[in-house]
Amino acid sequence: MRRRDVLAMIGAGSAWAIAPWAARAEDPLPTDGRPDYNDPRYSANAYPPRKEVVEGVVQAGDLAQTADDLNLRAEADPKSDIQTVMKAGSVVSVEGKLKNGYFPVNWQSSTGWADAKYLQKLAPETLPVTGVGTLLESTPIYDAPNATGKVVANWTAGIPISYFGETDGGQYKGSKRWYKVLSNPDRFISTWSVFGVATNGLQAPPPLPKTGPLAMLGQITSSANVRVGPGASHEVMKTWPPGRRVVVFAEIKGEAYAGSDLWYQVAVPPEQSLFVHSSFVDKISELNRVDKEKVPFSGRWIDVDLGKQVMVAYYADRPQYLAQTASGRKNHETDEGTYGTFWRLVMQRMQGDNRFSDDYYNLDAVPYIQYFHPSGEAIHGAYWHDNFGQPMSHGCVNASIPVAQYMLQWAPLGTKVVVHQ
Repeated sequence: MRRRDVLAMIGAGSAWAIAPWAARAEDPLPTDGRPDYNDPRYSANAYPPRKEVVEGVVQAGDLAQTADDLNLRAEADPKSDIQTVMKAGSVVSVEGKLKNGYFPVNWQSSTGWADAKYLQKLAPETLPVTGVGTLLESTPIYDAPNATGKVVANWTAGIPISYFGETDGGQYKGSKRWYKVLSNPDRFISTWSVFGVATNGLQAPPPLPKTGPLAMLGQITSSANVRVGPGASHEVMKTWPPGRRVVVFAEIKGEAYAGSDLWYQVAVPPEQSLFVHSSFVDKISELNRVDKEKVPFSGRWIDVDLGKQVMVAYYADRPQYLAQTASGRKNHETDEGTYGTFWRLVMQRMQGDNRFSDDYYNLDAVPYIQYFHPSGEAIHGAYWHDNFGQPMSHGCVNASIPVAQYMLQWAPLGTKVVVHQ
C-alpha cells in the first residue's frame, strides 16, 4: 500500500478523506482530549502492538523503554563517548548481559550501551503463538468464533498461518473448534480449514550457514506437491505450479521417489516446515550474504532484494533470517533506497486506487505491518496469495503471515530497511 492511495475513514461518521500522514513516529501521543484523527496512528482499523511497561528486571532479549532522555554510549562506562541521545519513551532491544551497570542495546539499527537504571521492561508486543500451520482450503476469517459473525477477510488456500489459541464456538462444517489467528482485535478461523502444529511460541528460524551461500533460489519445473515431510507418504499441504520460485534452505535425504531420495526443505520456522522432491526444482542462483565491507549498520537491519524477491534480517554482518517476498509489480514498483520504519501495526484495513479500476483493492485485517517509506510502502503479511518470489503488490513488500509476524517482533521501531535490485 502507498500512502497516496490510502483512504482513511475518520471521525464518527462515514466521511472519507486522504490521511495526511504528517506525524513523526516519535511524536508524543495526546494525553488529554480527543486524539487527532488526522494522525495516521488513529486511522480507521489501525491497531498498533501493545507498549506496556511491566515490573521485573530487564534481561537480555527483552524490549525496553527509556524512562528519560538517555545517552547511547560507545562503551559500558559513564565516561565513554556519547553516540546519540535517545528520547524518553524510545524502545530498544536488549542485546546482551549487564556490564558495569550498562546494557548493550539496539536502537534504530545502531548499537551501544545504555544505563540500566533508566530502562523499563516492556511486555511482549503481541500474544504468544501456540501453533503454526497451512490453510487447506480458502475460508473466511470472522470477528467471533462463529460462522454467524462478521466476515472481515477471506484467506486463500495454501497460505501459512500462525494462531494464538483454540476455543469452542459455533459449528462450521461439522466442527465447533476455532483458532484465534489475529488479535487486537481478535479474529477467528475454523480449525476445519487448517493443518496445524502446536508450538511453544513463534518458533525462531534455524541458524543460517556461517560461511558460503545462505540458501539457494530455485524454480518449480512442473506441478509439485508440497509436503510436511521428506517423502511421498507425508501429507500434502499445497501444490505449487510450474514457474513458482522457492528458497531451498536445506537438502534432506528422505523416501525414495523417481529414483532419488533427495528432498528440498522449502519452508522453515517460523512457518511450518515443508518439503518438495528435488526432481521438481531447478536451482537458479545462490542467495549470498552481504559483503562485510559494505555492512551499513551495527545493529538490526533488513535487506530487501527486489531482483531475487527475498529479504534477510541482519544483526550487523550476521544474517539472522531469510524469507521470500512479493514486492511491487510493474507500474507499482517498490522504491529503492534506505529507510527507517516509522509506524508499526498488528492489523489495518488497506484500501487504494480508483474504485472503478482493475487495480482497486479494499483489504481488511492486513496483518503485521511495518511502514518504512514516505509514500506508504511497508513490509506486511499477505493472506490473498501464496506466490512469494514474484512481484505481486502495489509497492509494499508482501511476506507470509508468520514471516511478517516474526519480522515485526524482531525489528523494533526505527529499524533500517535497505531496498535494492
